[in-house]
Amino acid sequence: MSKSILIDCDAGIDDAQALFLALCSPEVNVIAITVVQGNVLPKQVSVNVLRILRVADRLDIPIYVGSDKSLLDIDRPHDDNPYHGRDGLGDTPDPEPVDESLIKAETASNAIVRLCREHKGSLTLVCLGPLTNVATAIRQDPSLGKNLQHCVIMGGNYYGKGNMTVCSEFNFFSDPEAAKIVLTQLEGPITVIGMDPCYENALTWKEYDRLRETKSKVNDFLRRIEEKLFQKLRTDMGWEKYVPCDEFAMAVVINESAVVTEFKEVYATVEVKGEYTYGMMVVDWGRMLKRPNNVRLVTKFDNEEFLKMLYRPVNWK
Repeated sequence: MSKSILIDCDAGIDDAQALFLALCSPEVNVIAITVVQGNVLPKQVSVNVLRILRVADRLDIPIYVGSDKSLLDIDRPHDDNPYHGRDGLGDTPDPEPVDESLIKAETASNAIVRLCREHKGSLTLVCLGPLTNVATAIRQDPSLGKNLQHCVIMGGNYYGKGNMTVCSEFNFFSDPEAAKIVLTQLEGPITVIGMDPCYENALTWKEYDRLRETKSKVNDFLRRIEEKLFQKLRTDMGWEKYVPCDEFAMAVVINESAVVTEFKEVYATVEVKGEYTYGMMVVDWGRMLKRPNNVRLVTKFDNEEFLKMLYRPVNWK
């Protein structure tokens, strides 16, 4: 029997890869997708998700749009974010505009609350972007976590090495207050895949190139949206490997026993006041705070099994 999942994402290039992985895997059933500010603003994220679902022939999956602001930064400026392109998908022209009328009117946070109630005890919430929508849903319904079977989050870091600031990872830094609310107030099982094990298990460019050799509709789409970014990473920035963070998180959702070789049960929160550490995930490794564990932290992956899983969508359509 497949696992019902609700995906909350900010649909950049890595989200697209993770979404295709979920859509092609019989172990999971995607019941809805909510979109959040992150790589780009939610309106563009929803268009990106429609493009992905169209390639996958899954336009039946409902999409709900969240806030374009973080919890506290009411007038939060949002730049073009050249990492994923201005449109979040590598600035790749869409020859056929998507039908935006398919986007639902209900807000993302309302949909999260409702769907968790409707699927009480059987729904896994998969968070691939900033946690604004989920924190807002918790504010609307503090018992949200009790209705969930599991919450899986891609975000944070436990070595204190950031990719947005000295100490902070992108998703948590984009809305630190939301991340803190989710980690400390969601009353249910939480698994966190931070950026640290993702970097430790990055793909070599040879592995990536081999992955993109297959001729398929999904692979053709991924090659096009990845082209500018990956050229920049390989030549301009000198990256020796590709780090597939959202894909790791989705692989954990699909079959954690195959891809995860080590978890750590810990208490974790998020720094929301520090001058240099704002947005950093704080892990109480030494149990100094004497608080009960609230997070299951993924610390080691089986890279071979993960790579096998990445071949699923490229051989799918």
